[in-house]
Amino acid sequence: MQGHGTLILCDACGRAVPDQSSKEVLYQVNKVRYRLELCPTCLDAEMKRHDGHRGIPGFRKRAAIVVKIASSDDLPRTVTPG
Repeated sequence: MQGHGTLILCDACGRAVPDQSSKEVLYQVNKVRYRLELCPTCLDAEMKRHDGHRGIPGFRKRAAIVVKIASSDDLPRTVTPG
């Protein structure tokens, strides 16, 4: 499918970015993980906001970043998790 590209909406800011530019980030609250796709700008902001993160194999991407947070209120978006 030359000439066609997939755009991903950043789960934090809503900006459309090419699929290859989006990054998979897992936010862990105790034993629950929330999977978000972030644009490079939001990823940089999140990595600065959180001290510790680690890399793991991703679900949809080759690699993902895991960030431990205290509660789902710390997710980088305004949508309330289900």
